Amino acid sequence: MNTTITTTIKKRYVLAVAGAGLALSLTGCSGGSDLDGTYYIEEINGTSDLGQLVVDGGTVAHHEYSCDGVYEEPDVTSTGELNSGESQVVWTAAGGDSRNERTGTEAVTISDSSITVGGDVYVRDDSEAGRALLKAFEAGCAQ
Repeated sequence: MNTTITTTIKKRYVLAVAGAGLALSLTGCSGGSDLDGTYYIEEINGTSDLGQLVVDGGTVAHHEYSCDGVYEEPDVTSTGELNSGESQVVWTAAGGDSRNERTGTEAVTISDSSITVGGDVYVRDDSEAGRALLKAFEAGCAQ
């Protein structure tokens, strides 16, 4: 067999095997949940603030936005952990601001474009509802 043809066949075989291995490893390593992302709810906790829920792996963080921007002080951020079935969030650090305080355990319900925590429905930021909510909030702040 011609050396050039043999080399080409070997390269194609190595590339095919490497590509299959990469595809398998990416499928197996997608450790992040479909739930991961940023979600919003308007008028959280009886205020005109915008609630933000960030899910990253099993960690959940809750913040609030006012027209001045997100509250960044750590004492107004509540954090929690999702249980293994992603059916509950156990709040591990309650925010110091009473409007943002999350404590105990709350039920979690998941859909393609939203997550419900307790009775609060948060919509994914990149969903149609999420984009509309953010646009309306920004318009309200511009007034």
